[in-house]
Amino acid sequence: MKRAVIVAALLSWGAQSMAAPAPVVEVTRATASNSGDINSRVDRLEQLLRANSQSQLRLEQIVDQMQREIGQLRGQSESQSYQLEQMLQRQRQLYQEINKLQSSARAPAAAAPATASRSVGSLSEADSYQMALNLATKERRFDDAIPAFRSFIEQYPQSSYTPNAYYWLGQLLYNKGELGEAAQMFATVSNDYPKSGKRADSILKQGLIADRQGDKTAAKRFFTEVVDQYAGSSAAKMAQKHLN
Repeated sequence: MKRAVIVAALLSWGAQSMAAPAPVVEVTRATASNSGDINSRVDRLEQLLRANSQSQLRLEQIVDQMQREIGQLRGQSESQSYQLEQMLQRQRQLYQEINKLQSSARAPAAAAPATASRSVGSLSEADSYQMALNLATKERRFDDAIPAFRSFIEQYPQSSYTPNAYYWLGQLLYNKGELGEAAQMFATVSNDYPKSGKRADSILKQGLIADRQGDKTAAKRFFTEVVDQYAGSSAAKMAQKHLN
């Protein structure tokens, strides 16, 4: 009887010993499964981050390309407006000459040289600017346009075309990646020519340059200035996109 009890107790203890490790196996398997899920999620997050970085870079490249194309279109429009203005100016000059010839035979002979001198001087200044503009926008000879605009600014610092010359010089330098000097050209327009039609775009470009150089604070300041001072303009709309 005692022997039977002892045998039964031993069998019971053996069964318990064999069954006890089971929970440890289950916990180990669950831990391995959770670790695999976490690694999988981390991999997916890394893929999403890489995709977002590539998308952001692509968007920045598209914005830069759009800026260049807009600049070229504006240059073409400016060139056409200039040509029309020159034709009208020449027409007025011809009418004046005809009136002088009809009013007197001698007086015009004395006055003609002075008129011709003024006309040549005016056309020389305008033609110099137009040549530089054509190199940049029509012929797309950017390396030739840069010294042409520099020469114009040096020769005609007080010209009404000078603010535009600074702007186009800044745009050409910006496209070449010479951001430091480009920023100086745009700053000259925004600071020295407050009534220039290129001022809004010049401030915007300073913001874009600051952003590319990693100065987010300065970039935000420039973008905000454009939005506040030129609300509704194309430059303000572009600046607002960078602020959002």
